[in-house]
Amino acid sequence: MDKITLSIYVPCFNEENNIVNSLNSIKEGVQNISYEVLVVDDASKDKTIDMVEKFKKDNPEMNIKIFHNKNTQGIGFNYRVTAYKAIGKYYMMIPGDGPEAPAEIKKVVNNIGKADMVLTYLIDKRGIFRRTLSRAFVFIINLITMNNIKYYNGPNIHLLENVKLYSGRSSGFGYSAELITTQIREKKTYVDVEIITPYTK
Repeated sequence: MDKITLSIYVPCFNEENNIVNSLNSIKEGVQNISYEVLVVDDASKDKTIDMVEKFKKDNPEMNIKIFHNKNTQGIGFNYRVTAYKAIGKYYMMIPGDGPEAPAEIKKVVNNIGKADMVLTYLIDKRGIFRRTLSRAFVFIINLITMNNIKYYNGPNIHLLENVKLYSGRSSGFGYSAELITTQIREKKTYVDVEIITPYTK
């Protein structure tokens, strides 16, 4: 069995209408490296798991592992726990609602190995409320930490060992900012990659 280069964490909660798009984007976007997909269903009430299991059956060439929580744990909690189930050198989160196009995923993955962290920032086509909220979050975190990060919550790539070392305790969306800022304090390096999101078919 080939050594796994990239472990991709795919969180999903009630994503029966989106999860197949997300998995197809991974299939098309991640090329020429060995990878695994760790789908974590966070106690969905719909047919998310059924959709993932069917996709796995229809795509036996993909290394897909499915985890199902009986109770909702939160994206940050699942990010940390799933890291200990991963076996890749690098670790990436791609959400189950499928916003990233294959070309954007490929762009990010192609930067593996250039630094300790591959950090993404957006050409943001979301609504004005989401854009404003996102910019305010980045501004506040940068103000507190004296960083100059362009965006915190994208499909970033980290060395798996650093995720295990530096992930904090946040269960919500703050987990990524916590992980990034801690690594920066530890003098870890990063590269910025511009992506376009959201992706809609």
